Amino acid sequence: MRKFSIAWYQANPAYVAEQNRIYDSKQPKHSYRPGGVDYWKTKVAAHKSRAERLNRMPAWADEQKIEQIFRDVPDGLEIDHIVPLQGELVSGLNVHTNLQYLTTKENGRKHNHFCPRRSIIYRATISLF
Repeated sequence: MRKFSIAWYQANPAYVAEQNRIYDSKQPKHSYRPGGVDYWKTKVAAHKSRAERLNRMPAWADEQKIEQIFRDVPDGLEIDHIVPLQGELVSGLNVHTNLQYLTTKENGRKHNHFCPRRSIIYRATISLF
């Protein structure tokens, strides 16, 4: 690699500008899809989500059952936490009893909300009495 002096850079601004343009064209774009979603914000959100899932897994959780649930996802369905990990009312745990399969539409509508009267846990508790 050639070493250039400050004087050389000042004497050859067109060459430097062209090399900078070539370098910039090879760099990844910040928006990874149309609509302008910022690439780094998406990356940070994904890492935060993964860290939150790991932090919400108690020591007594059966990791093999959780892995089995993630492996056996039926076509057209997604895995959803019944009690959201970052809910507004409550925060759930990442355990196999807190996982369910939902369609993409239902999961998007539910988002991170928890309605106790609609949950399986609530209905099971009521049926005990």
